[in-house]
Order: sequence, then C-alpha cells, then structure tokens
Amino acid sequence: MTFSPSTPTAVVRPVVIDPAARCFLLVPAEHQGTECWSVPAVPVRVGESYRRTAVRYLRRQAGLPPVRITPVVGVLPAIDDRRQTEYVVLARPVAEAWPPDVRALLGDGARWWSTAQLRDAGVRVEPDSLPLLMDGYWEGWLPDGVIALE
Repeated sequence: MTFSPSTPTAVVRPVVIDPAARCFLLVPAEHQGTECWSVPAVPVRVGESYRRTAVRYLRRQAGLPPVRITPVVGVLPAIDDRRQTEYVVLARPVAEAWPPDVRALLGDGARWWSTAQLRDAGVRVEPDSLPLLMDGYWEGWLPDGVIALE
C-alpha cells in the first residue's frame, strides 16, 4: 500500500455500547482472510479529532440518535501490519436507551454481544483487544483517558 498526503494517518473504531445490558454492537467482517466480528474503521480527517470523527460517523452516516463518547479510549499504535493508529472509542446513548432499530442502523448482521458470549462462542473479534477493553470498562478497573491496547 502506497501512502499519499491524503491517506489518513489514523482511524477511529466507534463501539456502540449498552451500559444497562453490558453489551456492545459488532458487525460480521473479514480480517486477513478470516471471518470475525468487528466495529467500523472510520478514517480521521485532517484537522478533526478522533472523538469528532466518531460522532460524525455515528450521527451522520449511521443515523444514530445523539451519542455520548465515554472518557475511556483505547489506542492501537501503527506497528507491524497495522499501518494506521486506531482509536477505539465507546459511544453510549444520551437517552436512557438506544432505539430498537439501532442494530439495523449500524449494518447488516449487527449483533449485541457481551464479552462472556464472545468467549463462550469462541468467535474472533477485531481488534482482538476489544473484549479486554470492554471488561475493564464494565468492571471499572480502567482509568479514564487513553489506554494503550498493546
């Protein structure tokens, strides 16, 4: 892959979460030729913050109702086969709950998962550190701020 000045140096991976049910939305995907469950990878525009990119994507492109980005952000640095820094942000509804059609808004086949369900099913998740990030968020042992995921 050749990089040009227009190639984004970072992507944001917005994770739609349901705090009451302790679950999050994943969509079927393929990573390195293997089926997995994942979240979107949205290029961060020049001059735009990763938080703003996440809100823009979720509100304008996916059509979700107002969202609140949590203070916990996971970062995957651009190393090895990952050519761009990835910011994993958690998005919760501003209202008490998401509307019933939120799964359809995120994409075909989107599904709510808990980390326990992912482990029990033995499915692959991309990024692979996402379940650990979610466990830390749900259980409260992650501090607010940016967390290195590698």
